[in-house]
Amino acid sequence: MIERSRTQPYAQFVLAAASLIVVLILGTIDSERVTPLLLAGFGVIVLSTAAMTAIWLVQPSRHTGWLAVVPLLQIVACVPVRDAGVDVLPSASMLIIFPLGWLAFAFPPALAAAGVLLTALGPLVQVLATSGIQGVQDIVSILALPILSAFVAVTVGIIARHLARMRETMQGVSTELEHAMRLSGRDTAMLRATLDATDNAVAVFGSDGRPILLNAVAAEISGRSGIDDVDRDGFASLIWRADPSMPLEATSADFVERVRSGDFAAPRTVEFGGDPRRVMQVIVRPVVAGGDEVGIVIVGQDVTELVNAVEVRDRFLSTVGHEFRTPLTVILGHTDIALMNGSPETERWEAVERSAERLLRLVERLIAAGQTTRDVEARSGASHVGPVVKHAVTEVAARAKERGIGIQIGAMPERAARIAVRDLASILEELLRNAVEFTRVDGGDVVVSAHEDGRDIVVTVADEGVGMTEQERVHAFERFYRAPYAHDAAIPGTGIGLSNAASLAEAYGASVSLEPHTPRGTVAVLRLPS
Repeated sequence: MIERSRTQPYAQFVLAAASLIVVLILGTIDSERVTPLLLAGFGVIVLSTAAMTAIWLVQPSRHTGWLAVVPLLQIVACVPVRDAGVDVLPSASMLIIFPLGWLAFAFPPALAAAGVLLTALGPLVQVLATSGIQGVQDIVSILALPILSAFVAVTVGIIARHLARMRETMQGVSTELEHAMRLSGRDTAMLRATLDATDNAVAVFGSDGRPILLNAVAAEISGRSGIDDVDRDGFASLIWRADPSMPLEATSADFVERVRSGDFAAPRTVEFGGDPRRVMQVIVRPVVAGGDEVGIVIVGQDVTELVNAVEVRDRFLSTVGHEFRTPLTVILGHTDIALMNGSPETERWEAVERSAERLLRLVERLIAAGQTTRDVEARSGASHVGPVVKHAVTEVAARAKERGIGIQIGAMPERAARIAVRDLASILEELLRNAVEFTRVDGGDVVVSAHEDGRDIVVTVADEGVGMTEQERVHAFERFYRAPYAHDAAIPGTGIGLSNAASLAEAYGASVSLEPHTPRGTVAVLRLPS
């Protein structure tokens, strides 16, 4: 049962006000109707209202069943008020609705039934005071008000029970919601603590581009990048500003649209900070819940130390390479002079020349490896693929013969490719050299072929060697990467050949990729613009 409704005096306030109106009207119509009995009933109503007001101020919440005495007493008090003017003011009979409704709403049905029986007291007193019970008409007049009151009590009782069930349901839902909110708050605190403890920058944005969560690193980056309003722009704006195609008036909402279109599907490198600078590798992914996209998450990994280390390594390689190239050039120059003058030790000078040329090629690779992709300027030139392929095959033929591997040349297109002959030869030699080295001794042939694909010329170098895993193919173009088989089989090399080949190809807008060969081996694919 609803305890609080037993202590609220609102119905009593209305009853007291209505009783006062009835007394005033009766006094105005006929002052003789204001009898001491009427005033006694009105006084009981007023005093009970005052008592309920005091109880309401105390606000008891338990053991309030005894308060049913108040509405029962008020029903009795309404009898003289009603009887004093029912003939001229029939609405006075409605006064009992207020205490009766209170009984039916806040107390057990038995007490409501008692209140209904008390409503018959007024008509019974009136009939007995006049002529007594003489027939069916008098009985009906006595029972009419209790019957109607019973309907009112039943209706109010049903409403009260329904509201009680709703309240219990709401309390259960409220309890579950509070528990869920506590868990959510705990999980949020744990998540934030975890995110703040990581060195990675993490930012979550809603579908409207507004930030939902930024960990400490992301917030610090937003501040250092000159973003004044983190709540409006945030970490997303930093990533967005790293895009050269970004208009100045762009917002985070525009950034979200770019993410949806897949423009940020691949990891991006973002550099900011000036002095000292900071470099982040950023991954942007949509957040999907229940099949709907609800926002995006950005994770940035600080790769500043790695980038700095790579630059130091590249500068070292470039410096060492240039330092080695100068004495090697001198050695080759003197060797050429000795051979031109017909030295009696020709074979020795030729051996020196071959070794110096081999060492010079290695130095050239080191210098090329010391150049980042940004250092390789776009080049121009044109060459027919067929003759260059034949020259490259000639360069690696001795090593292929030594390993018992044949090299076959397939069909070649007539159209020229937009690449210098020397650079195309370097790329093809590297691809052929790898194919020969990674084919087992007497393990099969290497096939070089080319064809036109739209406006491109595609050159393929297919071997029947040991093959490569998907992960090895992904890392093959990284500088100084060597596959496990190369280490196990003690294959000579530095791991910079494919990286240099890819860099040269990119300088011309070309590309180099590796694919699996059926039934075994690897296919190197060189796609050249024409």
